Amino acid sequence: MISRSGILLCGGRSSRMGRPKAWLPWGNHPMVAHVVEILGSCVDEVVVVASESLDLPPLDARVVRDREPDLGPLAGIAVGLGACRGTRAFVTATDAPFLTPRFIEAMFERCGPGGAAAPSTRGIVQPLAAVYPARGAARAQRLVREGRRRPLELLKALDFRAVPLDELPDPDALRGFNTPAEYLEAVAEAFGPATATLELLGRARRQFGQPALEVPVGSLASVLGCVAPDLAVCEGGRVHPAYLVSLGGRDFVRDARIPIGPGERVVVFDASVGG
Repeated sequence: MISRSGILLCGGRSSRMGRPKAWLPWGNHPMVAHVVEILGSCVDEVVVVASESLDLPPLDARVVRDREPDLGPLAGIAVGLGACRGTRAFVTATDAPFLTPRFIEAMFERCGPGGAAAPSTRGIVQPLAAVYPARGAARAQRLVREGRRRPLELLKALDFRAVPLDELPDPDALRGFNTPAEYLEAVAEAFGPATATLELLGRARRQFGQPALEVPVGSLASVLGCVAPDLAVCEGGRVHPAYLVSLGGRDFVRDARIPIGPGERVVVFDASVGG
């Protein structure tokens, strides 16, 4: 019998990050796989709510698609609660690298009479590190239809318990990131000095004379700046039109401000070859 579910929301645009948070490296996994692993250690099932356009790596979870991701996190919570098989679910966002099983367990133990609980710090409730009853799906859907899209409104409707953060273990579990700088700061704190692989093909390899090199993690601009300056791979915060850059052979990127994480493989080759 399933009593506890975990819901992971990864339907946001990640506009400030410049790339999907779900694919940011954390340890040896994409971020979404890392958080799924943490959730899976203390719940009976994990449900990942993702937009239809977001590709995901293989996960030990059920993936459900949010057809209206622009409606915000409450709509994602409604989809997740409607799909979960447990009576209660811990809800988190993708950018939760410091989430721990102890924190999740403590939140389940502190639910209010309505079966909901959320941490509170300095009077601010954190609805994306909270427990919701599965029966709240219908209420969430109704709130979304009414144009009331704040998860806090659902918590209030469910008579939730606000749990002071200083009463919970591992308070860093609430820490997330929205910008490249915040992500890279978290990486440095968790892993210390870390490197990515820069692989050069075609003209870039001929000019630099080396097929691949290990470089410090950082923005794509700083990573590409590790090759000979006269290659001019970046121009005005963008990848120069003469080149194509892929991340792990999966995504092509042009915004040089995006972060490159530990173990990531950045491949540079001629645009004429890629076309």
